[in-house]
Amino acid sequence: MKKSNHKIAVTIDVTPAEAWQIIGAVSGVDRWLAPIQACRVEGNKRFCTTEEGEFSEDILNVDHQNRVLEYRIPSQNMMPIENIEGRMQVIEQEGKASVSWTWDFDVEEANEASAKEMLSMVGNMGITGIESLIKEEAGLAA
Repeated sequence: MKKSNHKIAVTIDVTPAEAWQIIGAVSGVDRWLAPIQACRVEGNKRFCTTEEGEFSEDILNVDHQNRVLEYRIPSQNMMPIENIEGRMQVIEQEGKASVSWTWDFDVEEANEASAKEMLSMVGNMGITGIESLIKEEAGLAA
């Protein structure tokens, strides 16, 4: 196993406050990230259910002022990586929300490229899912 990291950033057509309202709520991931079928928060733990089963996340930091969420997933069974530390941040980019999602994780070298591909796919799906959810709730869905 080796340490690795990956980052994506996507600007979406919602305000930073709207995007942070979804991310900073911590719960409700199942509403904007398709592989997650259910999500609940108990204290500083978030439990997510997928077709592959349930995994838990430790919520490390929710910084509403700087719009940063940090969490840790010790183990999960969706991707060939372990000890994931994730960080989502929302910043303003010309009036829109730019959402960056960073992951630090342990991976076997042979799986590193495919793991980064999977993270990009999940990250893009999640961030665009946030935009879709906000627009749907505002009655702006296409």
